[in-house]
Amino acid sequence: MPGDKNPTDIAANGVSDHEAVSVEEQETQPQEASFEHVKAPSDTIDIPEKTIDAFGGDKLRARVFYEKYALRDARGEIIEKTPEQMWRRVAKEIASPEEKKELRKQWEENFYWLLSDFKFIPGGRILFGAGQKRRATLLNCYYMPIKEDSIEGIFEWCKEAARTYSFGGGVGTDISVLRPKGSPVNNSAIYSTGAVSFMDLLSTTTGTIGQSGRRGALMITLKVNHPDIIEFLDIKNDEARSKVQFANISVKVDDTFMEAVEKDTDYELSFSNEKTEIKRNVRARKIWEKLVSSAWSSAEPGLIFWDTVKRYSPTEYANMEVNGVNPCSEQALEDYGNCCLGNVNLSMFVKNAFEGGAAVRR
Repeated sequence: MPGDKNPTDIAANGVSDHEAVSVEEQETQPQEASFEHVKAPSDTIDIPEKTIDAFGGDKLRARVFYEKYALRDARGEIIEKTPEQMWRRVAKEIASPEEKKELRKQWEENFYWLLSDFKFIPGGRILFGAGQKRRATLLNCYYMPIKEDSIEGIFEWCKEAARTYSFGGGVGTDISVLRPKGSPVNNSAIYSTGAVSFMDLLSTTTGTIGQSGRRGALMITLKVNHPDIIEFLDIKNDEARSKVQFANISVKVDDTFMEAVEKDTDYELSFSNEKTEIKRNVRARKIWEKLVSSAWSSAEPGLIFWDTVKRYSPTEYANMEVNGVNPCSEQALEDYGNCCLGNVNLSMFVKNAFEGGAAVRR
């Protein structure tokens, strides 16, 4: 492990054994048979002085740690006061798959060294969930497809997404698989209300499931050639801004569309599956102008140059392909792929910073 400090010396030089809150210690604390007595989150949680001191007096950083990542017991009481305690908990849990006790201890110290002083900062779900008893995902975000163009497919997605939100994860999805408005359906409705009509359902699913003071995160995308694209672009432009409040939205733009915009020519909107086929031409700049106008007025939709994403994606191999993005749209993912986040604090790996002999630690 790089650096000047020996990882095996961390226990003596970092957090002491009695200071860390381990999984074993949690087992000795009073446990409730039900979660009915867990305290609701408060907007006025008092931050201990010990926590503020651990962050050099920075109350904002201390509050983020204390309210979002510090370990809570079965009653919802916060029992970690310093980042050292969190690092020890996470390091112990991540090392736990090792079969031999000696290796578990060795890797716990290695991981603790890496986490300490914020040299490496894992995704927030790892900091929150690793080493605690509550059911929680250790991955931040996922791409979850709507598997088929049916009521069953839509509500299966709602079920999977709701469970993911309940574990603390975020979700991205794409509604291009859903038939356009006016398409025939084999039920009493006769005609489909279209892909866009289900966006509020997906959004409400996201906003309903609580995540301890935070709500779920959702990205809904649509291909630019879907016949419902104009309605999609307008979805957040109602006067009250009341629609799809709990989701980000983005358009998957292809090269053919951008060329049609540049040349001011028509562009084909199309949808085809075993149940319906729709094709029609529309002036590409009409879509582009609506997209730009909506982005200006409501900061959405986002724009994803999807052909470019597909060309450069490292996931496009062995019959696997990216089909959407995570809620923040910075990572293209395959079906049920995840956004496994982590940050390397490069400044912590520089010795003699701002001096003539500055160098990266070996």
